[in-house]
Amino acid sequence: MHHEAVVGNQPGETFLLNECYASIQGESSLVGTPTVFVRLYSCNLRCAWCDSVYAVEGGDYEEVPVADVVERVRQLTAGDGRRGGISHVCWTGGEPLLQWRSVARAIEALPAHFVHSMETDGEVDLGPFDAAMASQRADGRVRYIMDIKCPGSAMVAKKAYENLRFLRPVDEVKFVLLDRADYEFARDVVRRNEIPAATILFSPVNPANRVNRGLDATELAGWILEDRLDVRLQPQIHKFLWPGQERGV
Repeated sequence: MHHEAVVGNQPGETFLLNECYASIQGESSLVGTPTVFVRLYSCNLRCAWCDSVYAVEGGDYEEVPVADVVERVRQLTAGDGRRGGISHVCWTGGEPLLQWRSVARAIEALPAHFVHSMETDGEVDLGPFDAAMASQRADGRVRYIMDIKCPGSAMVAKKAYENLRFLRPVDEVKFVLLDRADYEFARDVVRRNEIPAATILFSPVNPANRVNRGLDATELAGWILEDRLDVRLQPQIHKFLWPGQERGV
C-alpha cells in the first residue's frame, strides 16, 4: 500500500530536511566511499523493514532554504591538500524525489565535479527529475540507486517497472530481501526484465521497524552462487562499522 506523503516544502526553494552529515557510504557500488548524506523528510511508502522511520513520519524535520543546504554540503565536503575533500553526495530519505525540484536546484548550485546518487524507492516517477538533470545524467554525475520492492517490504512494486526506461548503465537497481520468497521474487524480476542498470544489488534485511529477524548474508550468498546470478551481494557495511547507531551513519 502506498501512503500519502507529507511534503510541505516550497518546491525549488526549501527542503524538509531530516539530517545532513558526512559518513562512509555503506551500500551500492560506491561502498566505502566518503560521502555527504542529505536525508530528506517524508515518504510515499511504509516498508516493514524501514531503518529510517524517523525520516518518514513523526515530524522530525526542519524546513530549510535550498541555499542553506547547499552551504552545509559545501562545508561538509571541504578538505585540504591532495585528495582532500569529499566529492560524493547521496540524496536519501524518506523519498528524496518527492522534493525533486529543490534537489535539482541544489545540484546545479554545487561544484560541477560532484557525483550525486539518488536513493529512490522506485515508486515516484523519475521522468520530471530526469529531464531537469539531462546534462548531469548524460555525463554520469547524477545516478539512481532505485529500489524494486519485494513482498517482504509489505509494499508492491508498480511504478518501478515503468521507471526502468530511465535507467542507464551507471545506475543501480536494489532489492532488499527479507527471506527466500523475496530472493525468488527478485531473481525472477532480474531474469524476466531488461534492466539497463549495470549493477543489481541484493541486500539482506537487518532487524528494524516491524521486522525482528533479518536475513543472514551468508545464506543469501549461497542462493546467489547456487543460481549463478549476476548480481552484487550488498550487506550494509555501516551496520558493522557503527552497530546500534541509527543516525549520522
